[in-house]
Amino acid sequence: MFSHRLAVGRARGTIARRAARRLLTVLTAATVALGVLPLAAPSASAATYTIKGRVTGLTSTGTVVGVPDAGVWIFDANYDDAGTIAYASDGTYTATFSTPGPYRIQAGCWGTMTCASQWGIEWYANEGAFDSATPVTAGTTATVADIRLDRRSTIKGTVKNTAGQPITASEISISKSTGGDVVTARPAADGTFTLTGVEAGPSNLMAEDTSGQNLYENESWNGTASTPDYVDWSVPAGVTVTGVNFVLDPWTGVVVKVTDSAGNPLQNINWDLLEYRPAEGDWLGQQYGPKLTSADGTVAVGTEVGTTYKFCVSDTWYDNWAPATRYQDRCWDGATTEATATPFTVTTETRRRDLTIVLPVAGKGLTAREPFVSGTPTVGSTLTVDPGTWAPSGVTLTYAWMKPNGAGTGFVAIPGATGRTFTVTSDLLGTYVVARVTGTLSGYRSAQYYANGVEIRSTAPTLASPLTITGSGVAGTSLNASHGAISPAGDWSPSYTWVVGGVPQDTMWGGLSPLALTSAMVGQRITLRMSAYLDGATLQVNATGPVVLAGTVSGTTPTVTGTAKVGSTLTAAAGTWGPTPVTLAYQWYHSGVAISGATATTYALTASDLGKAMTVKVTGSKASYASTAKTSAATTAVAAGTLTAPTPTISGTKAVGNTLTIVPGTWGPAPLTLAYQWYRSGVAISGATASTYKLTTTDQTKTMTVRVTGTKSGYTTVAHTSAATTAVLGSFTAPTPTLSGTQRVGYTLTANPGTWSPAPTTMTYQWYRSGAAISGATAKTYKLTSTDRGTYVKVRVTGAKSGYLTRSVYSPLTAAIG
Repeated sequence: MFSHRLAVGRARGTIARRAARRLLTVLTAATVALGVLPLAAPSASAATYTIKGRVTGLTSTGTVVGVPDAGVWIFDANYDDAGTIAYASDGTYTATFSTPGPYRIQAGCWGTMTCASQWGIEWYANEGAFDSATPVTAGTTATVADIRLDRRSTIKGTVKNTAGQPITASEISISKSTGGDVVTARPAADGTFTLTGVEAGPSNLMAEDTSGQNLYENESWNGTASTPDYVDWSVPAGVTVTGVNFVLDPWTGVVVKVTDSAGNPLQNINWDLLEYRPAEGDWLGQQYGPKLTSADGTVAVGTEVGTTYKFCVSDTWYDNWAPATRYQDRCWDGATTEATATPFTVTTETRRRDLTIVLPVAGKGLTAREPFVSGTPTVGSTLTVDPGTWAPSGVTLTYAWMKPNGAGTGFVAIPGATGRTFTVTSDLLGTYVVARVTGTLSGYRSAQYYANGVEIRSTAPTLASPLTITGSGVAGTSLNASHGAISPAGDWSPSYTWVVGGVPQDTMWGGLSPLALTSAMVGQRITLRMSAYLDGATLQVNATGPVVLAGTVSGTTPTVTGTAKVGSTLTAAAGTWGPTPVTLAYQWYHSGVAISGATATTYALTASDLGKAMTVKVTGSKASYASTAKTSAATTAVAAGTLTAPTPTISGTKAVGNTLTIVPGTWGPAPLTLAYQWYRSGVAISGATASTYKLTTTDQTKTMTVRVTGTKSGYTTVAHTSAATTAVLGSFTAPTPTLSGTQRVGYTLTANPGTWSPAPTTMTYQWYRSGAAISGATAKTYKLTSTDRGTYVKVRVTGAKSGYLTRSVYSPLTAAIG
C-alpha cells in the first residue's frame, strides 16, 4: 500500500500557502472548462504584459503531450501571486500582467489532480525551487516560457535489519527537498516495498520504525545505501528504481517505564536524563521541557555510545494535572537523589537499555494552580501574588519571594519575604524576583508552583487607564475588558488569562477575547490577568470581575402548520424564546410516541403516521441556563396520501417482432411500486405484465394500450392507462440481396433481392458507390462507369406492402471496381 501526504517544503514560503493556491487553481480550471471564469480586463489606458507557453510531459512511450489539467502558478519577487492566467485543454497558457515583472513560474500536477499520477511539479526553467527558478520578464509581445514536466517514478526495495530480517513495522516515505507530495508505503511481509507516483529531483527517502517500541534507528537513502544521517538523493524521472534496500541499525537509547509499587504505569512524571561532561566535571540535564512520561508511564530518549548518564524522575507536574495520588522522587537504580543515582555508560553492546523506576507513594495529590504576580516592579512598590484556588479545601499555602542565587543555577529565598505581598527593597534593583507558592495538607504530598517573575527597575510601565472588566456577569452573556495604552509606547504584545473561580483558563496571545459565562461558572468569581514584556521591562496587572449569576430560558407554546396527510410536510413554529440567542431542539410525536430521528423543524408524514395525531415538543437550551420544553397542540388524525400519477406513454416500433416499452412518467412520492398490464385492442394479454412487450403476429392490425398501477403504503392506489397505439404492422422476412455481373467498368451489375415473405412485395432499389448514393441509379440493374473505377459498390433493396413495416436491406460491397 502507498499513500500521498503533504510535506513541509524547504523552499521559500509555506506549504499551506502553496496548497491554497493549488486548490484555487483546481477550482479555476473547473470554471474555465465551464466557460464561466471572469477574467479581469486591464484598463484601456494601461499597458498589458504577457507571458505564454505550453505545459507538456512525456507519455510512458516517450511522446510529448500537452498536460490538460496541470496547474500554473506565477509569483512576483515577493513570492506573491501575480497575473491573470488562462489555461487551455492542450496545455497552453496565457498570463497577463500590469507590469513586466520579472516573474517566476511554477507548473505541475499536485495532490489529487488527475495528472498527478503521471507528472510532477517544475519551476521554469527545469528548476526545483522558487529561488533557483529562472525569472521571466513579460513583454508587450508575449514572452514564451514552455515548461516540460518530469514523469513520476517508481521506487522498489526492502527494509531489513542488520540480520537480514524484514522489518514490517516500518514506513517508507519520500518527499522533494523543495516541498510537495509525500509518498508513503509500508513493506510487505517479506520486507519489500513499492513507492509509486514519486516526483523526480533531490528528495529525502526515509525508512522509519513504526513499531512504537524503539527497535531501530530511522535512516535515509543516500543513493547507494541507507544511513542514519538526514541526506537527500536525486530521484531520476520516469523510471523504476530497484535495489533501494534499507538496513536499519538497532536503536540507541534508553526506555524508562515509571510505575507504582503494583506495576501500574504513572503518567506525567517529570524526568531528566543527565549527561556527564568530563571537561566540566558536572552532570547536564536535557535542555528542553516539559519532559513527562506518556500515558503508559514510559519515556524513550536517545543516547550516544561512550557517554555516561543518570536518569531521575519527580512527581512535580501540576499544570492542569491533578491525580489523586502523588509519588516520591527517585532515580535509577532506586536512589532518592541525583547525587546518589547509579550512572550507566552506553556501549556498542548496550545500545538500548530498558529501565524501570518504581515510585513509592508520597501521599494524596493536591490540585495546584499557577500563581500570578502583579504590581509595579519598582523599589518601594508592593507586589502581590494571586495563588489561584488550590484544592481540596483546608490546604495551607505558604509563600516565598525569591531572587537569583548568583551562580546561575536557581533561586534563593529573600529573608523575611513570606507573605502574599512583598514590598520591594532597594537592594533588589536590577534583580529578577519570583514568588513560590507551597501547598501542604496532612496526608498529601506538598506541592510547589512558581509564579511569573518580574525585573525590578527604577521606573515601570503604566496603563493610561486601568484594566477593567465589563459585563453583567449573568450566565449566558460574556465578560470583556479594556485598558488604556501602555506607556512608554512600544511593541508590548500583552497576553491575557481569564481566571474562573481561581482556575486559570487558556492564555490568549496577541489579543483579548471575551469570556463566555456558562452555567458551570455560576457562583464563581472572575478575574483577569494581563502580562506584557518589552526590553526586559514587565507589566503585570490583575483585575477583579463579578461573581457569575444564572438565568432560565423562557419560551412560548409552539404551533404546527401543514396538512395532516401522508406525504405532506408539517412545520413547527417555535414562537418567541429568550433571552436570545437560544438553541432550540425539536422532537416530533405521533399519538404521544416519540419518532426516532424526527428532530428537525419540519417533518414529512409517512405511512407509519396514518391515523395518528401529531405533536411537536420544542426544548430551549442556553449555556448557563436551565432548559425549558413546550409541546404543541395535537393535529387531526393523519389521512392517507395521494399519489402523483401521470398518464403513461408507449415507445417503440409498432410492428410484429419489435418490443414496446412503457414510459410511465414520474410518479410520486418515490419510492413506490408500479405494476403493468398490456392490452390488445382493449383485451388484457395474459402474462403481459412487464414494462416491455414484444409484438407477435397475434397483435398485427390491433391497437395496443398499457395500464400502470401505482401503490405505496399509506397512499390511495392509482391506475392510469395510456393512449392506444396505431394498428400494429406486420414484418417482412427479407434475405440479404446479392449482386451478379462482372465488376469492371462497362459491365452491368444485377441486384438479386432473394425471396421476401409475405409475397407479393413491391421492391425498390438504390445503388451506392463507396457509401454514397448514386444519383438516378434506382433500377434493378446498374451499368458500371469510369466514375466507379477503384470504388466499392452495393445496392439497397426496399420492400413495401400495405399493412407491413417497410424494410430495407443492403447487399455486401463488391471488390474494388476494375
